[in-house]
Amino acid sequence: MFKLGLTVSILVSTVFGYFINQNPINPATSKTDCLSKKDLITGKVIYTSYDEPAINEGGPAKLYKAMSNVKLDSIPNGATTQFTISFLVDVDGHIYRERVVKDEVGKVGEQMLKIAKSFKWTPAMCNGKKVATITTLSTRICLL
Repeated sequence: MFKLGLTVSILVSTVFGYFINQNPINPATSKTDCLSKKDLITGKVIYTSYDEPAINEGGPAKLYKAMSNVKLDSIPNGATTQFTISFLVDVDGHIYRERVVKDEVGKVGEQMLKIAKSFKWTPAMCNGKKVATITTLSTRICLL
């Protein structure tokens, strides 16, 4: 049984706030034309551009530190795996529509999603208003 630790590198493919399919607007602009679309499953309005991204309590470093403690029973030493998780952070900070998009080794993505859901989230902001956004995390795990 392996446990993700200091000898394991987690390479995050994107930086917090610049997730896949999300394009934060430069906060220096006085008024942002926030782009939104209606989610076909929930009927909620979801923003695809915003001034400030949704963020977990404690920030990205705390989230990734928690993710580094995941148990990796089925990954052999020296192997790599990739997972992608996605979820909607609503205007109230609750997580909805969570899903594992990609998981090369079973259960790793599910564990990472459970960790992300364990945090309190602050919703994204656009023009001073809380807005719902989709957050996607894609990570490669390398066991050294």
